[in-house]
Amino acid sequence: MSAANLNSFIKGIEHVAIATPNPQQLAEWYVQRLNFTLLLDTGATVYIKSPNSVVLEFVKADQAPEQPKIRDAGLRHIAFAVDSLESAHDELTANGVEFEGSPISLPGMRLFFFRDLEGNYLHLVQRKTPLLP
Repeated sequence: MSAANLNSFIKGIEHVAIATPNPQQLAEWYVQRLNFTLLLDTGATVYIKSPNSVVLEFVKADQAPEQPKIRDAGLRHIAFAVDSLESAHDELTANGVEFEGSPISLPGMRLFFFRDLEGNYLHLVQRKTPLLP
């Protein structure tokens, strides 16, 4: 099948799933600290939505994984776009989020890493020119 044919039925990413020993607890962490909204809780699976409508699914894991390192294979982080790195850092710190190290400056952007309740890497990103409009 050609890429042109794929465009006729692939609309985009509907959600990203994260396996966790406790879907409700991890979803609540995102709701309380990162301003996500609960969409659906089936008991074994919880769907939450970010302010810009990106959906995360938390599914019941069979076992607790080891805490990943930033360059381990697999999904490594979720980046949250912000207008002001400092303002977002201050607000999240007030909500109990602990950041790792200092902000990182790269050409055209600044980053600040932190982890969720289970050690999944997350980061704030402030770009000179956003990737998406």
